[in-house]
Amino acid sequence: MPTEIRHILFSNDEVIRAVVEYHRRAGNPMPSGSVIRMEVMADPVRCALHVGQDDGARQVHWVDNPTLAACLIFFCINQRIPLPTKSAKQLHMMNDKITLVVHKSAQNERGGTRVA
Repeated sequence: MPTEIRHILFSNDEVIRAVVEYHRRAGNPMPSGSVIRMEVMADPVRCALHVGQDDGARQVHWVDNPTLAACLIFFCINQRIPLPTKSAKQLHMMNDKITLVVHKSAQNERGGTRVA
């Protein structure tokens, strides 16, 4: 059975924008200030945003794997990047970039074969 696999690589700026927008829309905005650095960890993929606050203090905001995946999926939706709804989505690192990997099977949810 054929399977489609897509890789969507995100720049650090796109990841930061995705996280900030996701938290703003969820009613849980990031601390005020500017993101001065993003630290990415693998296995599982997650990140820490280092925020420089207006008063000179620094705060680290951790984003776990499921939340980061949700941020990037909503970013794709907002940017009109098509994503199949019935597909497995995972985060990986590729070329030092956070990558959303989308696996889509040719079968539908009932196990039947999709006819074009």
